[in-house]
Amino acid sequence: MDVLLEQTATRILSDFADAPDALWRALEENGLTRLWAGEADGGFDMAPEEGFGLIWLAGAHAAAVPLADTLAAAWLLSEAGLPVPSGRMGIFIDGWQRGVAFGDVVEHVVCIRDRSVSLHRGPWQGCALTSIGKDALISVPRLRDAPVAEGEMQADGGLAFAALARAAQICGAIEAVLAMTIAFAGQREQFGRPLSKNQAIQHLLSEMGAEAAAATGIVDAAILSVRRGAAPDLTTTAAAKYRAGVAAGIVAEHAHQVHGAIGYTDEYGLARLTRRLWRWREDFGGESFWANMLGQAALAGPGRLWPRIADGGLG
Repeated sequence: MDVLLEQTATRILSDFADAPDALWRALEENGLTRLWAGEADGGFDMAPEEGFGLIWLAGAHAAAVPLADTLAAAWLLSEAGLPVPSGRMGIFIDGWQRGVAFGDVVEHVVCIRDRSVSLHRGPWQGCALTSIGKDALISVPRLRDAPVAEGEMQADGGLAFAALARAAQICGAIEAVLAMTIAFAGQREQFGRPLSKNQAIQHLLSEMGAEAAAATGIVDAAILSVRRGAAPDLTTTAAAKYRAGVAAGIVAEHAHQVHGAIGYTDEYGLARLTRRLWRWREDFGGESFWANMLGQAALAGPGRLWPRIADGGLG
């Protein structure tokens, strides 16, 4: 990710962390919501890794705005040759969501059905759903109004792209949770010494670090495979979303074990990350779905399975 872009985004996400409306205005004023929009739509048409880098940062800061979904919606609209509107946007992948994240505040919702893309006006007029996450989840009513625009992507890659965006958010949040937990274990004393001196705590921290490294490695690889005009590589994306989901569960569990009761308080901030992790891992297909996709890809490949795994040629 470009250094100046990263520094600017980090500053904005940090300065306005507790003020969603002010955060969104700052992001828009600095052009960060339009990285993937085309120049004709007032965007920058930047490379995939730049937008995914920003999504990663949004996850690390538990941003209470639909930045990731707005960026992904802009990409999918561009892939269908449709104009990208300004303002907050949500995503609805037909058959894969209970509702639209931030559906109560978005100006537009991008609906995906196979290769078909349609743009609808928001806010979404549905009911608020019970969700473990911190952000509003609005139910999807039957589409009565005609879409603002309709188009078709060259490839059926909407689900995979949205899943990869969530995997990037998960990785950002995992890294933040890990850093927060290491700092807490080094500062918090129990029985006259820091928690980090306890062997059981060291084991939890090392396992968290291993999970974070495994998830970020495969998600990075999947991001590098993304190209305009083509669906993301399905096998790599499946591995990325699956591994990120597994890591999210383990890292969140261990973090709360180390923190104890303080980790659940709104004032401390850990729960702002972990509650989102628990929901993001289920968005656009959970671990079971993507593990099944990996298994199908493995069995459908040429030759015997084990030699391909051993030679690194499964993908």
